[in-house]
Amino acid sequence: MKRLILVRHAKSSWSDQSIDDKNRPLNERGQSDALTIGTWLASQGLQPDQVL
Repeated sequence: MKRLILVRHAKSSWSDQSIDDKNRPLNERGQSDALTIGTWLASQGLQPDQVL
């Protein structure tokens, strides 16, 4: 069975407005949140085949 996992992007830094969104780094909260969701996915045995 296929499974769809929806995850919203983490908080990014807006300190440099000249950076394109796709290249914008995560801020401190975003880095923490990304680690949290990654840890949770791993604990559930979930490994995405594709990320869009």
